[in-house]
Amino acid sequence: DTFLTLLGHELRTPLTTLLGNAQLLLRRAQREGVMPARDQRSLQVLADQASRLNRLVQLQLDISRLHSGQLRIERVPLDVGMLARRVVEEILPTVMTHTIVYSGPDTPLLILGDELRLDQVLQNLLQNAIKYSPQGSCVRVGVEQRDATACVSVTDEGIGIPQAELPLLFQRFYRASNVEEHQISGLGVGLYVVKELVTLHGGTVDVASEEGRGSVFTICLPLAHNACDANPDAATADESAMV
Repeated sequence: DTFLTLLGHELRTPLTTLLGNAQLLLRRAQREGVMPARDQRSLQVLADQASRLNRLVQLQLDISRLHSGQLRIERVPLDVGMLARRVVEEILPTVMTHTIVYSGPDTPLLILGDELRLDQVLQNLLQNAIKYSPQGSCVRVGVEQRDATACVSVTDEGIGIPQAELPLLFQRFYRASNVEEHQISGLGVGLYVVKELVTLHGGTVDVASEEGRGSVFTICLPLAHNACDANPDAATADESAMV
C-alpha cells in the first residue's frame, strides 16, 4: 500500500502534463482544421488513454487512503435526485448499446454529502451495471425516500452474482467467480470503494442478485436532518486528504 501510494503520487504530475497537452493540441487541431482527421483521431485516443491512466492512479490513491483510514469527506447540503439525474445525463452520450432509464421524485431529497465522492459512487455503480449487462438491455436508476433516508438503486439485467458470493462482494480485489467465463475484465476494487465511501457518509449499500438475471445495488444515505447523528465523525472534512 505504501509503495503504491508513493508511486501514485509520482505518476500524477507527468500524467497531468501529458493529458493537458494532449487536450490542448486536440482543441487547437479541431479549431484550426490543419490536422488530418486520422491524426485527430489518434490524438483523441492519446487524450482518452491519458485520462484513463489518470483515473486509475487517482483510484489507487483513494484505495490506499481508504484502507489506512486517511480519506475524509467534505459534507455540504446536496440533492441526491439532482446528483443521480446529472450522472445519468453525463453517461448517456457515451452509451451506444444500452438503454438507461432514470426515475426520481420532483422534490429535493437533501443529505449532507461530498458531491465529488458520491458522484464517484454513482458513476461506479452505473458503469458496472453497463459493463456486466448484455448489449441491448436496460439499466434503471431510481431515487426515492425510505423513512429517514434517501436511496438510489441501480438495476441491471446482467450476469448476476452467485448467492454464496454476495457477502464477499465488497471486499478489496474480490471478483465474482462467474465473470471470467464471460471474459469481463476488472480489478475488483470498484465496489470496495463504493462501500467505504457510502459508509463514510453514514449510509449503507446493499445488493440483491440472481445469477443470470441481473442485480440491484442500493445505497441509502441519511437525510440532512439525520446525517450528523448517523456519522458525526464524517462531518469534519480533512481537505489535505483530498489532495
